[in-house]
Amino acid sequence: MERSIEEKWRDRWAESHIFEPVADSTREKFFVTVPWPYTNGSLHVGHGRTYTLGDIVARYKRLTGYNVLFPMGFHESGTPILAFSERLRNGDKDTIRLYRSYLSEYEKPEDIDGILASFREPQNIADYFSRVIIKDFMDLGYSIDWSRKFTSADPFYQEVVKWQFNQLNGMGLIKRGSYPILYSMKDENAVGEDDIKDGDTDKVSIEEFTGVLFRGEKYSLMAASLRPETIFGVTNLWISPSAEYGMVRYREENVVMSSSGCKKFSMQHEDVQYVRDISSDEIAASEFQVPFSSEKVGVLKAEFVDPDNGTGIVYSVPGHSIFDYIYYRKEGIKNNLKKVVKVDRNVSVESLVQKYDLENNSERLKDATQELYKEEFYNGTLINSGKYSGMSVEAGREAIRKEMLERNIAYIFYETTRKAVTRSGSEVIVAVLNDQWFIDYSPEWLKEKAHLLVNSMKFYPELYRKLMNDAVDWLKERPCARRRGIGTRLPFDERWVIESLSDSTIYMLAYTNKTELENIYAHLKKIPYGILDYILLGKEVTEEYDEYTMENARKARDEFRYWYGNDLRITAPPHISNHLAFYIMNHAAIFKGKELPGGLMISGLVISNGAKISKSKGNVISLLEIINHYSADIYRLFMAAGADISSLLDWNEKDLSSVIKRYSYFTDILDAYSPGDDDGNYIYSWFKSAFYRNLKTYIADMESMNIRDSYIAIFYNVMNDLKNVENHGGNINTAMKPVLADWLKALSPIIPFAAEEYWHRHIDNNSFVSAQRLDMNIDDRIDYSVLKSENYLNRVISDIREILKIIHIDAKKATITVYGQKQKIFLEEYPNGNLDREYRTMIGDYMKNKNRIDIEMIDEYNIIEANRKYLESSLKLDITVVKSDSIQKKNPWPGRPLIEIS
Repeated sequence: MERSIEEKWRDRWAESHIFEPVADSTREKFFVTVPWPYTNGSLHVGHGRTYTLGDIVARYKRLTGYNVLFPMGFHESGTPILAFSERLRNGDKDTIRLYRSYLSEYEKPEDIDGILASFREPQNIADYFSRVIIKDFMDLGYSIDWSRKFTSADPFYQEVVKWQFNQLNGMGLIKRGSYPILYSMKDENAVGEDDIKDGDTDKVSIEEFTGVLFRGEKYSLMAASLRPETIFGVTNLWISPSAEYGMVRYREENVVMSSSGCKKFSMQHEDVQYVRDISSDEIAASEFQVPFSSEKVGVLKAEFVDPDNGTGIVYSVPGHSIFDYIYYRKEGIKNNLKKVVKVDRNVSVESLVQKYDLENNSERLKDATQELYKEEFYNGTLINSGKYSGMSVEAGREAIRKEMLERNIAYIFYETTRKAVTRSGSEVIVAVLNDQWFIDYSPEWLKEKAHLLVNSMKFYPELYRKLMNDAVDWLKERPCARRRGIGTRLPFDERWVIESLSDSTIYMLAYTNKTELENIYAHLKKIPYGILDYILLGKEVTEEYDEYTMENARKARDEFRYWYGNDLRITAPPHISNHLAFYIMNHAAIFKGKELPGGLMISGLVISNGAKISKSKGNVISLLEIINHYSADIYRLFMAAGADISSLLDWNEKDLSSVIKRYSYFTDILDAYSPGDDDGNYIYSWFKSAFYRNLKTYIADMESMNIRDSYIAIFYNVMNDLKNVENHGGNINTAMKPVLADWLKALSPIIPFAAEEYWHRHIDNNSFVSAQRLDMNIDDRIDYSVLKSENYLNRVISDIREILKIIHIDAKKATITVYGQKQKIFLEEYPNGNLDREYRTMIGDYMKNKNRIDIEMIDEYNIIEANRKYLESSLKLDITVVKSDSIQKKNPWPGRPLIEIS
C-alpha cells in the first residue's frame, strides 16, 4: 500500500473523529485498554504487538455494533526519565549516543543537537517522545481516541492517584516499616520493575540468603548460602584471588566479605561501620571455625568466585555440590567428602556426575545440579548433622537457619535473583529502608475478593487464569513509594513519591471522564475526595460546591458509570506478577459489580530473528522504520497472523517475505478489480458459500479472541479460494462481486488502510469501511451442499493422483463410476433388515467400506459431469463418468466412486 494512501486515510479518520465515542445508554459498550508506554525513548517492533492486538479488537467490536472506547495515555512517573536527563546533563557519552540514535530517525541532523540540549529537562524528554509515539501509532492506523489522552504527571490525574491511596489507607492496606526493596545506590532510590533494564521481560526479584559466620582469631568471614542445612559438610572456604575485600564492624564483631558484599550488607542492616580493606592473601593465610563444630577449615582461592554475588565468599560442600566435587578432581585438591544428606533413591553427587558424564561434558552441569538439589530437598534426610540428624532436608533447613540467626552465627543477607541495572545504567541491589511505605496485599479478605474477581473474568488464553490466581496468592507487601522521581506525592507523607507501578493500577478509569476531571481541577485547583467519592463510588456529596463543579461531577459520574469497568485489558506475560496483580487487587479492594475488570488478553512477546530484541544484539527495529520500509498493513497482518497470541512471535525476514507476497497478491487483485456478470458457473456459487463459511469462522474466532485463526480464515483462506475459482476457469472479479463489501469490512480491523482504499474505490466513496457494521446473521448464505460438492471433486482428484503414482503407466483416460439406484436402495433398506435376496451379496463389500461411505448423498454424476473440463485440465486425462446400474462384487458407494485408469 502506497505511503500516500496510508497518510490520506490516517488524516481523514482524524478529521472525521469517527473513533471518538459518546456515552449512549441505548448501546452496548466495550472498553478496551492497552498499557501506556513510557516516554523516555522510541518504540520498537516488539512493543507494537500488544497495541496492534488492542486496535484489532477495538475495530472488530465497532464492526459488530459495539460503542467502543479505545484510549491511550502516557506514563511519565518514576526515575528513568529523571536519570536519563541527569546523564545528559553530565555529558554521559553512552546516553548521548543512545538519544542521538533515537532522534536520527525523526529529525534532520542539524536539529538534533538543539533537541538533545532540551532533554536536560526531564519533561522535555517525555513531551518529545509522547508526540512521536502518537505519530507512529497514527501511522500504524491505530483507532485510538486521542481526545482522552493524559499522562501520569497531569495534575488532575495525580488527584485520582491520591484518592486511590486514601482509599487503600482507609482499608488498612497502606503500612510503614522496614522492608527489603530493590534499590539504586547511585540514584539513592527504590526501583521497581519498570525502572530496571529489561525488568519487564527478565524479572528481578529478591532472594533471602543466610549469611553464615565462620569465626577466626581476628575476624569472621561471612558466606552467603541458600542451603544452610549443608553446614555440617563444609570442607573449606572459597574466595576470589583478584577481588577486593573489606572488613566491617557489626554488633561488636569484625566481619569480612567482598567490597560489593560490604556495600550491600551496610544497606540491609543498621550500624554497619566500614573498618578497612583486606587482601585475599591475608584471608587465605588464616583458618576459620565451622559453626556447630570445633573444626577449623582453610581458605582456597578460585577464579570462579564472583565477588559481586552475595558476599564474595563461598563455603565448599563437595559431598553435596557437583561443581565443587568436579573442581576438586580437576585441580587435584585432596579433601574428604562429608556426607550430610541421604536420599533413599541412591541419588548422590558421584552418581549424577557419572549419569551426566560431567567429567567430559560440563554443558549439563546445571541440569545435574538442579536434579541433585531437587532430590535432596524433597526426598533427603539429614545425617551426620548432630541433633538435626534424621530430620528431612526441608524441616532441617529451617531449623538450622533459625538457630543460626538466634545465636548470631548468621545474619540475613539479601541478593537480587540476577545482576541488574536501571534503565540509566546504575547498579541495582537489595536495601532495607526504615520507614518504607508499602501496600499490604496479604489480608485474606482481599485475596478472597481478588480470587473471586479473577475467576469471574474472561482470560485469553485461558491458561493465564491459574497464573493470575497464583500471583494473587504470592503477592504480599509491595513497596509503594520512593524519595525521588517524577510522580504523585504520597497524600499522607509528601516527602515520598508514589512508585511508578503503584500509581498506574486504576489509571484506565480516568479515560472515561478525563475532560470533566480536568475541568474540576482547573476550576478548584484540586479535586476534593468527596467529589471523587461521588464520581467513582456513587457516594452522596455532603459538602456544598458551585454549580460548575457539580455539573462536571454529574457528567463525570455518568461517563464513568457507562464506560467502566474495563471490558478487556491487553498486555504481556511479564506484567502478571506486578502490574496485573496490582490491577486486580486494587480493583477488588475499591470497586464492585460492573465496575470491576471484565477480561484480560495476555499476548506473547516478540523476538527478532530468533533472539531477544536489544540494542546490544543489533536487532532493534523501530516502529518508524517498519512503517517506512514496509507498510502499516503488512506490519499489522504479521503481528496478528504470525503466531497465536500466547506464543512468542519472531519478526524475521523469511516469514515476513511470505506475508508480503500474500499481501501483494491481495492488493493486485483489488487494484485490478472490475465486477463481472455471473455466467452460471458452479464455482461462483461455491465461492460465495465458502466465503461466508470463512466469515462465520472468522466471527467465531474473533468472539473468542483467537485472532490468528480468524485472519487465516478471512484473509488467507479466501485468497486460496480465489485461486480455486481460477483453477475452475472462473473469473475472480465475478466471484468477489457479491461478497466484496463484507470481505473488506472483515479485513478492516487488520489491514485498515487497504480496506479503506478499496471500499472507497469499489463500494462507496462517501463512507468509511471503519464505520460500517458487519451482518452477523449469515447462515442462510452458506449452501453446504455446494461446499460438499467441491470437497467431493477435490477428493476424486486426490484419489486419481494417488492411483497414478502407484501404477506407473502412460495414462490417457479415467473412468469414474459413481453410485446408482441399486446402491441407494441398499443403503436405505439395510438398516431395516428388509433386503431382497439380490442385495444381500452387497453386504460384504458394504462392511469393508462402511466407515468411508457418505451418509448424506449428493448427485455425484451431475457434479462430475458439470466439472469434467476442470477435472480433465487438472489431471491431464480424458474423463468419463458412469452411473452404476447393477450390483457388483465391488460397488461404488456415496463418496467412494470406482476409478479405472487406462
